[in-house]
Amino acid sequence: MAVNDTFISRGSGEGRPWAEAGLLLGAHLEVARGHRKQSEVVEATGNRVSKSYYSRLEGGEVRIDKPHIVSIILDALKVAPGTHRDHLMALAFEASQEGWAARFRSGHREVVPDSMLRLTSLEEAAAEFFVVDRIAVPGQLQTEAYSKLVTGYTLPASLRDAGLQDVVVGLRAERRSRFAARLAADQPKPRARFFIEEAVLYADFGRPEVLIDQLRILLDIVENRTLPVGIRVMTSRTPLAVAVSTLARLGFRKSLTDAVPDVIYNETGRTGAFHRGSLPGTGEPADPDYTDLDDLVDNVLMRAPGYRDSRRLIENALLEAQLRLR
Repeated sequence: MAVNDTFISRGSGEGRPWAEAGLLLGAHLEVARGHRKQSEVVEATGNRVSKSYYSRLEGGEVRIDKPHIVSIILDALKVAPGTHRDHLMALAFEASQEGWAARFRSGHREVVPDSMLRLTSLEEAAAEFFVVDRIAVPGQLQTEAYSKLVTGYTLPASLRDAGLQDVVVGLRAERRSRFAARLAADQPKPRARFFIEEAVLYADFGRPEVLIDQLRILLDIVENRTLPVGIRVMTSRTPLAVAVSTLARLGFRKSLTDAVPDVIYNETGRTGAFHRGSLPGTGEPADPDYTDLDDLVDNVLMRAPGYRDSRRLIENALLEAQLRLR
């Protein structure tokens, strides 16, 4: 199977993804709040916004289904009429649009949680991906057969229902094809580096033929030096400083007028959390958890083998899988 057989090109024709708009809006709200407590802002709205909702809004965690609420918050923050306020209201309306993953959500919240809606939306806008996966081949690189196989093994028993598995596999397929479309587009392509635990290369779940096809795809990607995609195999047995099953650091465009803060998504088991970096140009500190995870990313970078050694490790795993099939 060639790289192009997995990386299907599909144009989206969409504007700014809702999670990017929400992320940028939330960062600006936090800067505008300054040293005031969130509860003070809520009180200044006449309690027309709950503290929990405002906290999630400031964290960029929620799609804004009622953009007019942001106008009330801006009044409470004393953001004066003008270009900046107009920009924040435009972000609020952009953050109200549903992302593509929402259609997989209908009636299936248990397998398509809020964190996945947000992650897939942020991925649509990211200019740089740094992904660490210790459980499976990262979703953006999975073949359809591998995705189905892994989903059957990684879903909890309570959710291991044929219909729910199909939802997860369908969402992963769409996620993969959208990433591929961005790589195939004429516009600037996202840069991506994927770090995969060595043990993942040997996990065939009783289907070595599926793993063989998946490993061949990884080798195709490694050998295609025209793709802005790097794959490294993690071999260090030293524990990471923070518990991680899947980690993704997403970097966004950094224009002078619309610089979006970076985000790190950390998933442990079935629990995922987002941590936002600082808003460029403001001097605001990053989330402390972001700082810790960013340091972990740098640590993985330093310890992972280079291109040639990673390629050799994938080839060794492929050879062993082929021997098991005989």
